Amino acid sequence: MNAKPGNKEEVRAVVMELGYELAAQRLNIKAGTLRQWARRFHWNKVRTHAQQTVTTVTKPVQVLADELAENERETRLSLARSAARMAKKSETAKLRDSQHVKNVAQTAAIVHKWDQKTQQSNVIVNVALLGINPDEVRAEVVTEAD
Repeated sequence: MNAKPGNKEEVRAVVMELGYELAAQRLNIKAGTLRQWARRFHWNKVRTHAQQTVTTVTKPVQVLADELAENERETRLSLARSAARMAKKSETAKLRDSQHVKNVAQTAAIVHKWDQKTQQSNVIVNVALLGINPDEVRAEVVTEAD
């Protein structure tokens, strides 16, 4: 990021959100430089408003959005791995541990969005709209186990 005087307010916002070290890494600016700017521009004091026009190559707001997206990805991956390990152990679980197995299943369902997958597969078709006589239609119930 090219740090010009006009975009230091956005840099300040990233530093306040992520801290000096992580902000320095994400913005490609030395942490010492960020600390010096904080001292020089009084970033640690409460401000009522900013009147600077901000233009940057990489918007610090985008850096924050990328950080949130990366955290979500890592969290989902960690939870999926954890649920897989616990599910494997649940194969030999005792009845008294059934509540724990249920919790693992609920976690896996959330992480893998199982409820959304089943909701998308349920479709109702009005056969009369297709020009078919409803009395001539025979429906069978098919489950995933079949």
